[in-house]
Amino acid sequence: MAESSEGFRFAPKFPKEISHERRLKECGEETKAFLKILDSLQHGDKLGPAYLQLPPSFNINNFDTLKQYLQSLPSDFEYALEPRHISWFDRGEGEEKLDELLSSIGMDKVIFDSRPLFSREAQDADEERAHSRKPQMPVRKTAKGKRPFLRLVCGNDMEQNLPWIKEWAPIINKWILENKQPYIFAHAANKTLAPFVGKALHEQLRKLNPLLPEFPKLASDGVPRVEKEEQLDLF
Repeated sequence: MAESSEGFRFAPKFPKEISHERRLKECGEETKAFLKILDSLQHGDKLGPAYLQLPPSFNINNFDTLKQYLQSLPSDFEYALEPRHISWFDRGEGEEKLDELLSSIGMDKVIFDSRPLFSREAQDADEERAHSRKPQMPVRKTAKGKRPFLRLVCGNDMEQNLPWIKEWAPIINKWILENKQPYIFAHAANKTLAPFVGKALHEQLRKLNPLLPEFPKLASDGVPRVEKEEQLDLF
């Protein structure tokens, strides 16, 4: 935490033991331990929204469990929920119930966009692996909370990613102009290329909003040929 730059915020992910193994049931001790981490980050002025990713099989039939767990979380922190079952995107009862619940407790919903990754057949081993692991979820471009949370999952070809980057730039800029504080997570199949996805998105944003600060300088001005994957895919 002390090594992070000024203004940097962490967006911690709820432990898998809470979300996937215990499926939000009988996880009081695990939740308490995680909340202590959030408290420490908040006191250090390093805390962004903590996000809870639901298991792929966690569906509308589990709504009561979800509601009980989310309502039990302290309001001291900001949260975002990432649903991964189609029943939460049915444009009907499931989606409506979830949106109403999140609005009632002031929680954001993670927007997961893997369209860039799946826009073409896998071209290398990294993209093949990403195709097998990343889901394809319906994309909703509206942000109901004050901290929109977008995960943009791209392939390794920056030119191939550009149409989706250009699509998202005006939406993100609109959030900024509405005094919202978006959190954007850039992913690439080759994890070391993620900062270049972020840089490309930032360049498009600055075309719309020149008052934005410059993107932090990267080690290379171009997209490097990477042999090792050492850098995290979230930043």
